[in-house]
Amino acid sequence: MSEDIFSQFFNLFNNDESNVNWELAKQINNHITKDEESTPFELSNNEINYEQIFRVIELKSEELITNGLKPIEITFLTPKEYGQWFIESIKHFNFENIESPELSLFGGIGGNNMKSSIFGMQFGNLAGLLGKFSWGLSQFGLILPQSATLGINQKNFNAKITSFEANENDLTLGLFAIEYTTLCLGNYSQPFENIMNTLTKSSEEMIENLKDINFDMNPEAINNPQEMFANISEVEGIDPSKVFENIAAPLSFYRSVIKQKSKNLGILQDESIFDLLMDLSFSSYESPTKDIETKISELDNYSDNFLNYLVDSKSTFSIEDILGNSDLIPTIDELYDPINWATRTSMPPI
Repeated sequence: MSEDIFSQFFNLFNNDESNVNWELAKQINNHITKDEESTPFELSNNEINYEQIFRVIELKSEELITNGLKPIEITFLTPKEYGQWFIESIKHFNFENIESPELSLFGGIGGNNMKSSIFGMQFGNLAGLLGKFSWGLSQFGLILPQSATLGINQKNFNAKITSFEANENDLTLGLFAIEYTTLCLGNYSQPFENIMNTLTKSSEEMIENLKDINFDMNPEAINNPQEMFANISEVEGIDPSKVFENIAAPLSFYRSVIKQKSKNLGILQDESIFDLLMDLSFSSYESPTKDIETKISELDNYSDNFLNYLVDSKSTFSIEDILGNSDLIPTIDELYDPINWATRTSMPPI
């Protein structure tokens, strides 16, 4: 593969942003969700006052959630719009310090455009995946966006709520609270760093695949990235099983934190509603995320017990301390045995 062709290939992604090609991310999200309904769905129960429910959660959160940005409004979105909302909500993160030798592999060929385009591809795939298959951020414990608007993936929200034989008002209140809490916790940057480290590794693997591709086409004849992906079968999108596999333990831990903090809001008399909504074993649909959901689900009880251990042992570190420090996040082995975590985190630096 000639350097000239490779250069032309990445010139398709030229942009003025040195860190992430956000326009490319949006295009990929739109491509993934193109088969979804483009018009808003009717809410499952028109008798429920969704705005009032949101205001109840907002009021209850004033005392318990005090750090940083909190959503001040709620909006229902189509899958494509939800992916776009996700992309807009992660732009606050500082991408300048993300370095990878592999992403700079070709030096002047592609340069920073290559790095920003690869991340644009990854974020676009992740946004499309969430828009098409997820009911919200809490499904995977994605503590990373910041937004003044609480976005609700309306189609999948409806499917989630109507899958249970329980009071729909309570289910709605519970799910709104879970998503509200997850979005508020996005003020912590450490959980995003876990995602970025994983995406960086995935991007490096993508670069390795691109190096071996034979470009049997004229890049100048391709009008858009979607058409390009359709013509290069070797370039695959995000594989959620691979991307999330190495961070299943942190994601499960974050989900338990979300669930506990949602319960602390005190908005539901029956707190088991939160357990029901967060139980991934109730997911009956098939999607590319099923394998990782199963893996996370297997860890959820251990994550819940880990939080209980923090209280029972009167740990020096609070949940907030752990959310703010990547060195304190428990590994899978430490979720199984929190005493190992306590031993590791209490050891003085050498």
